[in-house]
Amino acid sequence: MKRILRIIETASNIGAVFSAIFMILIVCLIAVEIFLRALFNTSTLIADEYSAYMFVFVVMLGLSYTFKEKSHIRITIITSRLGEKARNYLETVVLFVVLAILVFSIYHSAMMVYDTYSLDMRADTIAETPLYLPQIALPIGYTIFALQVFGEILKKFIKEDGK
Repeated sequence: MKRILRIIETASNIGAVFSAIFMILIVCLIAVEIFLRALFNTSTLIADEYSAYMFVFVVMLGLSYTFKEKSHIRITIITSRLGEKARNYLETVVLFVVLAILVFSIYHSAMMVYDTYSLDMRADTIAETPLYLPQIALPIGYTIFALQVFGEILKKFIKEDGK
């Protein structure tokens, strides 16, 4: 069980690393664009489009790590008034609901990517980027996030068995 949790946390950490890499790439791309416009009065013509695509990767690949580190915004107006047992029960129920929503999201985002790929849909820009490339971030990010939520559910059951 602990090995599974380590694998899930490793996946979240890898997602965070790639999220950071994409953020660095966004900064570099925008810096190149500024440099080209200021000094040579020209443009890459793709900086805004590709930085937006990379931002999707930043967000989606960072979700699971943010959840693992308990950095998502939490509204504790209800849970702060509950006892520990009731709080754990409510959190477990919410984790199962979140997992169900993520499985739904994985399925539909994967179908979107498949449809976009099979129809050879492209962006209406000068680069004509195949749209499945930026869209692939969604099912990947949702999957890693779902694994992390599943890991949190496992931790709750391990904690209860350990008492």
